[in-house]
Amino acid sequence: MKKVIGTILIFLVLLGSSTIYASGLPQISLSKWYGQSFQEESEAFEVVTSKSIKEILMEMKLFLTTTNEKLDVDVSTFLDTQVEATNSNLEGFSNETKRSLAESIKDLEKVSFDEYMDEDEELIKEELEQEVEGLLADVLSK
Repeated sequence: MKKVIGTILIFLVLLGSSTIYASGLPQISLSKWYGQSFQEESEAFEVVTSKSIKEILMEMKLFLTTTNEKLDVDVSTFLDTQVEATNSNLEGFSNETKRSLAESIKDLEKVSFDEYMDEDEELIKEELEQEVEGLLADVLSK
């Protein structure tokens, strides 16, 4: 009987210990599985994310390079147009000034300055005579 009771006790102890082991095993296994699965998914997500970010950065670089080149061309074209327009305006102004100066020279060449000189001399003589008469009148009146 002792053997039977010993066998039953050993059986119960083994059954109890296996139950305890089995009840703890799924938690450890689930935790281990979750940790491993999370690590794998995290690494996969990291690879995909870094690859996507690199692609986006490359696209941005290409876009900025293209935009910069287009802007350079646009600015250069605008400056060339403005320089041509300014040069054309200056040339037109210069030609107009030269034409106006040539007309003024022709008009001045037609005018006789001798008449002006004669008129100026007569005015000067008249002014001198008036001043001399005024001075003599002052001197003689005293």
